Amino acid sequence: MRKDRLEIPAKGFTHGAKFHADDVFTTAFLRILNPSFEVERGFEVPADYDGIVYDIGRGAFDHHQQDKEYRENGCPYAAFGLVWRAFGADFIGEEEAAQFDEHFIQPLDESDNTGCHNVLSQVIEEFNPGWDSEESYDSCFWKAVEVAEIILKNH
Repeated sequence: MRKDRLEIPAKGFTHGAKFHADDVFTTAFLRILNPSFEVERGFEVPADYDGIVYDIGRGAFDHHQQDKEYRENGCPYAAFGLVWRAFGADFIGEEEAAQFDEHFIQPLDESDNTGCHNVLSQVIEEFNPGWDSEESYDSCFWKAVEVAEIILKNH
């Protein structure tokens, strides 16, 4: 276990409305690490927020700034990759975490950053409500998170 291990947060904040694979899988992963993990979705991070903030807010786990981070191979990080980098090795070990990043997370991060085709990203985006749906984005988000949790646990 690494000496610089981060504490698993009790709550998180991510953006509201339309969601993508990076915020869905980040939420699913954090819920696996801490089953009581609670998430708030919105459009502005509260000034005094004391949980993990991802995919919004210009912090350590947001990839929307101009100086976003890239892996050594040139693949840009998205929220899931950034959170995985912080917690993945403690979860499954350094070597396995690197392999999982390369084969599972990087294609999702690449799709989120560039729009390139990725079937899993596309499937997660299909959970967003259609134009004629009466379902809320939040209820659809939680359905997608449930599926993402199953995928992560099985993988």
